[in-house]
Amino acid sequence: MKRIIVLVLMLIVKTGFAQSKEKSFKFGFVDQTGKEIVPCKYDGINAFESGFAVVQLKGKSGVVDKTGKEVIRCIYDEILNKQNWIIVSNKNAKAQYLIKSSDVLLTKKYDEAKTLSPEITAVKLNSKWGFIDVVGEEITPKYDEIIDFADRFAVVKLNGKFGIVDQIGKEVVPPIYDQVQNFKDGFAVVESNNKFGVISEEGKIVVPVKYDMNFYFKDNVSIVKQENKYGILDNDGKEIVPIQYDFMVLNDDLFQVKSGEKYGLIDKTGKEIASVKYDLIESFKDGIAVVKLDGKYGFVDKEGKEIVTPKYEKADDFKDGLGVVRMQVGK
Repeated sequence: MKRIIVLVLMLIVKTGFAQSKEKSFKFGFVDQTGKEIVPCKYDGINAFESGFAVVQLKGKSGVVDKTGKEVIRCIYDEILNKQNWIIVSNKNAKAQYLIKSSDVLLTKKYDEAKTLSPEITAVKLNSKWGFIDVVGEEITPKYDEIIDFADRFAVVKLNGKFGIVDQIGKEVVPPIYDQVQNFKDGFAVVESNNKFGVISEEGKIVVPVKYDMNFYFKDNVSIVKQENKYGILDNDGKEIVPIQYDFMVLNDDLFQVKSGEKYGLIDKTGKEIASVKYDLIESFKDGIAVVKLDGKYGFVDKEGKEIVTPKYEKADDFKDGLGVVRMQVGK
């Protein structure tokens, strides 16, 4: 009996001894030469993300850069290290954003942030949006909304109106329009009071805001509509085809027009390719389009030539060089 008691006592003493010798660790970083960049003084440390790492000390979090400098002191309950910004927060306090710019952590705190492009970050402060430009300068938050950058420009909203700014904050298109499309091929469509126009990247009004449809430029020309009539403008806003047709639509690289109940084809200079005499012109396939004239079907090519005279009861699109036609036989 005594022997058993002694064994139990030894086990208790050994277990207590192990607990009293429990090890503790401190963390840091070394570079490839073995140089200690971040000293081993932190209770915890996370991997670097875009030049910065979160560290923990005495239950609080901070941030160090790659030189070992503590750019954010260990005073926060939680820190999230994202690619373009760092989010810091304490209990019972709203989170704040610090922006990274070219391996530099900007000191001003924002209420929210979002990525507009690899170089541009939108920031929100006191319910207004601005952005950090390509060199890390702040474009003062003053807009109600910033829409994603595309090709160096962003659509912005202010007091219910829209405009366009460039990547250094210059208002290329002032926020005075009901709607704005971002620049495409050097031009932006704007809308005001249900009328449309076009502005160039230089801020020049190329097409006055007076047309009735949302148009676009292709091959330096655009279809426009005014008072239910259609025409064609060049990219200087000049009417190269008068606004006289009842309808117009792009058909491959030609323009299909309508006058009254008849259809024809013109090119972008207004030259008539196929007379405005057809009851129907379908889309070009393999360079050939089905046409209908006086109830009969045939085919025209892009030179307006009737390669098959309209004499069939039905015709289908060309495919692999052939087009299906139908003709009634017998009674």
